[in-house]
Amino acid sequence: MTTTTVPLTAPLLGFRLHAHHGSGGGPVVERVRELLDLKQRDEQRAAALKALRELARSCQRTVDGLPQQVVQRLDEVTALAVELGLALANELVGDALGKGLVDPTPTVARCLRDCVHGSSKADLVLRLHPDDLAAVQQNLAATPDLQEELAVARFVADPTVPRGGVRAETGAGRLCFDPREVLERICAEVRREARS
Repeated sequence: MTTTTVPLTAPLLGFRLHAHHGSGGGPVVERVRELLDLKQRDEQRAAALKALRELARSCQRTVDGLPQQVVQRLDEVTALAVELGLALANELVGDALGKGLVDPTPTVARCLRDCVHGSSKADLVLRLHPDDLAAVQQNLAATPDLQEELAVARFVADPTVPRGGVRAETGAGRLCFDPREVLERICAEVRREARS
């Protein structure tokens, strides 16, 4: 019997192997089966490699996008932390003002030093919240270097002035100090800095 070798350059579709009776298929049939199995395994490997490459590309896109997502999340956390801190500061300052824990004496002393020199006698009116007035006058009375300025100033209890606040009026104009307004300006500046 002569054996003919046929080169396989194309897929063996529709090709049937017939075993010779009595020979059990022989080495040719086994070799063809091995080749078919090898081709199937190569196709499976190629499909798995393609899936792995796509997964790697997908992972790389996700990793490449992480820095931007982290920055965005940090910006959101920063904005929340700033707003939380400012809300807490507002509450603490408001509570301190309401309890009379903010002493406007240093502000009144500054007004006395700055405003009296440019005003005529009895021209300076200092308006304070009624709950702050007595304590401020007592504190100022214990300050010897302000006695001359105190003699020409007039103090008025004014319920429209917030606790801890001072309104100084002279012929030249008006100066207002409100700790809440100062805090609002500070909050606005903190927000502006946090956004930039």
